[in-house]
Amino acid sequence: MRLLILKKYIAYNLAPMTTSKDIQEPILPGTVSAYPTKKFFMSMLTRDIALIDAIMDLLDNCIDGIHRKKKDSARSTPYNGFHAEITINENEFILKDNCGGIPLDNAINYAFKMGRSDNYHADDNLPTVGMYGIGMKRAIFKMGLEADIFSHHRDDRFLVQIPPDWATAPNWLFNYSQLTKKKIEGILEVEGTLIKVKNLHKNIKQQFSDKTGFIRNLELELRNHYGYIVQQGFLITLNGKEIQPLSLNILTSNDGKEKTIKPYVYTSDIDGVSTEVIIGFYRPLANDDEIQRELDGGIAKSLTENAGITVICNDRVVLYCDKSFLTGWGETPVPKYHTQFISIAGVVHFRSNDPIKLPVTTTKRGLDTSSAVYAEVKNKIKDGLRIFTSFTNNWKSPTEERAKLFENSSKINALQPGQAKSNLFKLEGKRGDDALYQIPNLPKPNEAVRDKFVTISFMREKEKVDAIRNYFLDGEQRSAAEVGGWCFDEIHLQVE
Repeated sequence: MRLLILKKYIAYNLAPMTTSKDIQEPILPGTVSAYPTKKFFMSMLTRDIALIDAIMDLLDNCIDGIHRKKKDSARSTPYNGFHAEITINENEFILKDNCGGIPLDNAINYAFKMGRSDNYHADDNLPTVGMYGIGMKRAIFKMGLEADIFSHHRDDRFLVQIPPDWATAPNWLFNYSQLTKKKIEGILEVEGTLIKVKNLHKNIKQQFSDKTGFIRNLELELRNHYGYIVQQGFLITLNGKEIQPLSLNILTSNDGKEKTIKPYVYTSDIDGVSTEVIIGFYRPLANDDEIQRELDGGIAKSLTENAGITVICNDRVVLYCDKSFLTGWGETPVPKYHTQFISIAGVVHFRSNDPIKLPVTTTKRGLDTSSAVYAEVKNKIKDGLRIFTSFTNNWKSPTEERAKLFENSSKINALQPGQAKSNLFKLEGKRGDDALYQIPNLPKPNEAVRDKFVTISFMREKEKVDAIRNYFLDGEQRSAAEVGGWCFDEIHLQVE
């Protein structure tokens, strides 16, 4: 009897995916059951992830597929020629890519398991972000109860089906069928994967109908989190519309002066994680009018959205333009983010072939602040922020001297690692034998000149300011601060 139970137990665990028998959970004499239930998996796994994050999990799988397919690709544009097409409506979700597909053996033994097997080593030495083997399944069940997954990988062509009653069936198996070359040609023209989720949950149908503005929000999040990869050649479309690349340039001066505008840079390898921090100004300092308009909520979003710190792990943006304590703002010696700091931006890169070492949460869209690697790098972020917040405070007055500081600045792409590599040096007494730095020696205002000036700030009705601008300045594009300055100068001429 015990032998019979053992045989059933082995059959249950080693059964191929084509098996559809409802094998009862075996309980050996002297044991109690600790098997999970489907309800637990489907409820727990999907409850703690936002819908947008679940969709981006599927895109992460596309990126991982590219790394498997092009292990030796050029770092500047490793994603050229690859694409992912997302189609969303109230009846279905479709993701179609050309990122290599799933090997059949991988599908049978690993890809559809609820969790990564210890025996899975296909992604060893690849810069992925997947750690637990739940992303695809979690995304599917977050959206609906039924799915078709088509895959074309070399000579492997197959369809895995998740039926609508799978959630209530006692077994944990998905059926698959192999497809002929002719049958898959109309579905996948090249090697890749197509995921179609049907039988959508009621709340998902409502969001996909776009009555809530969900698709627009998804577009923005895709740009924020994948715009860096798009910049490197990957094409993402959402309902036929291309996701635009992300851009973040940091200013640096090549005027040869000892004190000049340059970014703070730190690079190191910490416990197998390659790190780079670059922080600086992405635009000249804000003038008083811009600061006031942001306080009033009237400043253009494009003037502020690039401020803050962006964190990238293995090419995925996990934190976008953060201005909180997560990246050191408001922690000694860095002041809290304020409108006067809208010119300060930075990028932090983490890269490792062992994703468990990356400071990223299971959703891959959150920062694991308990990570020892991140704790060390966060101190470097604060070092950089302190330099540029202090500079900003020293140059609060929009003088002619301040305006000249940025005249000869050029731009470097902060999203691409290694842009300031030639200027790095070792810093004695700092932890990390391989740590390299660029610590800028920024200009300081001439105290004698600065003491001559005071800041005048006041408010007047917008209509009156516009009237003065139109009457005396012929409607020139002058800020409110500039109009106020002109008025002062005119009155001062009468005093002289």
